[in-house]
Amino acid sequence: MHIQKLALRNIGAYHGGLNKFDFRTTANRNVILLGGKNGAGKTTILESLRIVLFGSMAYGFVTENEPYYRKIRTLLNRKAINENVTDEFQITLDYSSTEDFELHEYSLVRSWRIKNDRIRESFAVKRDNQFLSAQQTSDFQSRLREEMPPKLFELCLFDGEDISRIVSEEKIPEYLKESGKILFNLDLFVNLEKDLNTYRIQYAQQNASAAEEVAQYEKLEIEIDQLKATIDEKQQLTVLHEEEINNLNDTIKQDKKDFEIHGGLLQEKRQEIVSRINVIENHRKTNSEYVRHFVSSLLPFFIARKQLKQVYHQLNGEKQYESYDYVANSLVEEKLASLLNNVLGPSKEVDEREVTSVFEGLLNLIKPDQTKLIHRASFEQRSEIHNLNKQIQALNVTEYVSRFDENAILLKESQELRTQLETNDQASEFKELLERIEQKTKQAEQHNMMMEQIELEIQALSESLHAKILQKEKVEDKIREYHKSEKSYEMTEKLLKVSQRFRERQWRKKLDDVANETVRMIDVLFRKKDFIKRIHIDHTTFELRLYNLMNQEISKERLSAGEKEMLMLTVILAMFRVSGWKLPFVFDTLMGRLDQDHKKSLIQHFIPRCGEQVLMFTTDSEITSEQFHVIEEITARCYTLEYDASQESAIIVKDRYFDIIREAGQNS
Repeated sequence: MHIQKLALRNIGAYHGGLNKFDFRTTANRNVILLGGKNGAGKTTILESLRIVLFGSMAYGFVTENEPYYRKIRTLLNRKAINENVTDEFQITLDYSSTEDFELHEYSLVRSWRIKNDRIRESFAVKRDNQFLSAQQTSDFQSRLREEMPPKLFELCLFDGEDISRIVSEEKIPEYLKESGKILFNLDLFVNLEKDLNTYRIQYAQQNASAAEEVAQYEKLEIEIDQLKATIDEKQQLTVLHEEEINNLNDTIKQDKKDFEIHGGLLQEKRQEIVSRINVIENHRKTNSEYVRHFVSSLLPFFIARKQLKQVYHQLNGEKQYESYDYVANSLVEEKLASLLNNVLGPSKEVDEREVTSVFEGLLNLIKPDQTKLIHRASFEQRSEIHNLNKQIQALNVTEYVSRFDENAILLKESQELRTQLETNDQASEFKELLERIEQKTKQAEQHNMMMEQIELEIQALSESLHAKILQKEKVEDKIREYHKSEKSYEMTEKLLKVSQRFRERQWRKKLDDVANETVRMIDVLFRKKDFIKRIHIDHTTFELRLYNLMNQEISKERLSAGEKEMLMLTVILAMFRVSGWKLPFVFDTLMGRLDQDHKKSLIQHFIPRCGEQVLMFTTDSEITSEQFHVIEEITARCYTLEYDASQESAIIVKDRYFDIIREAGQNS
């Protein structure tokens, strides 16, 4: 794998979508240098590489679950979230990989969106500039995790503090064992041997428990027979209860028939009568309310309807007189004379007597019949009398009379029904018959309840019987398989020995190769030449032993802290070289605890040998300007990461390492 480019959109400290890194390297310039103070965004880049490749697997989760999304929420840019950005969170990784001797270009895009305060993830893959389908994407992820498991990728990420801790706590053997299993694919054999040992234990337990399983089989047979017998008894009880219920129902039917023949009222019939009485009473109440409302509101006006009509006509007459009176008071003879002169023109002049004659003629035309003003009612009062008179004239009193008569008929019917109920309730022979019917009905209900209870018990017993039968079949299968497993056990023993022998040989061979490769690199890196001439790594304890030119063991306590760390780095690189994996190396604050000589040696001899691509994350105290000019010769690109508090975002400065500006010609 060779990483080409990385782009971050609203991830970590990187706000917006212009956060891009070009990680392409060449054979002579295999270093990408990224400098930044603490909090500038270096850790975000490392985290993004893990997540874009493996998603939830980067945190040890099999699928995208809520704990995974909670971790992703902490990775999303806070400023973008505060700006209500919902769908612009994205990591894009471009890399190349050789498959079946052919070079392929991949582009991975892992993005997130926020909806209703919930985070959801999407993942897309382009292979040679062609998007993969959903099934192809799923196959790609599975293949990636098989060919480069997350644990293997983690081995490529080196934290200077972790390396120092491994050295200071003398955990080099533990590191060799765990990383070697992954790098040399020996974890496959370890898992195989675990499975084989598990099978051996199961076989031993099977052999020891064979007699117990036979006894268990016989016990299950007895329990199954007992359950079947109990179920048969319960079913017979059910039949008896059912017969008793049928007999009681027949007796109840006969008693009901006798009761009806002798004029008695059954409970159902009695309920019908009571319901009918309630309906009658409700109907009578409705009629009474209807008539009562008429009596209290319209009846007085209906009785005096003639007088009401007279008042109605009187008010209409008074209305006409008021109109006449208004015209008489408003019309003036002088204005009328002027009007007539205008109409007739200057050829004829109207005299005063003619004007008076026309004035009186007009008033006589609109003057109503002789009407005496009595009420002088307002418009609202006249309207009220008008509506009331109209309502009284249209009133049909026969409806109220018919409702009154209907109530009398309903009252008589209600009284007859009540008498029928009283007569039935007072008859002692009917009471006894009803009590007998009620008692037998209760008995039938009790039998029904007992039947239901027995059926529930039968159901529980049947389920238990079914479980026992399944258990018996499983035990029977175990007994049958026991006789077949002897040959497979022999095969397991042979396979286990072969795996262990192969794994031991591989460990011995690989660790010897690692030791030899480490010695060759020590000669180049250490200041003390010919100080360490041979290294031996025990393939069982993974203890590292150092020997001098005289083949005498050198105590690791004689090494300085810097030399121990350099030794650790050479062992790591040697393991990768022996494994054959071609992966990018990522170093985080690698040189923070080394002196100047070791730094120079690391830059000149170690880093160039770390493969085709090395990503180095450093602080401002690790590399001086003098050392920068040395590492610049093997650097393809350099960046400085700065955090702008005013913009709340990390800023990527290209071709500058802190205060050192790189020449433009070097950035090729």
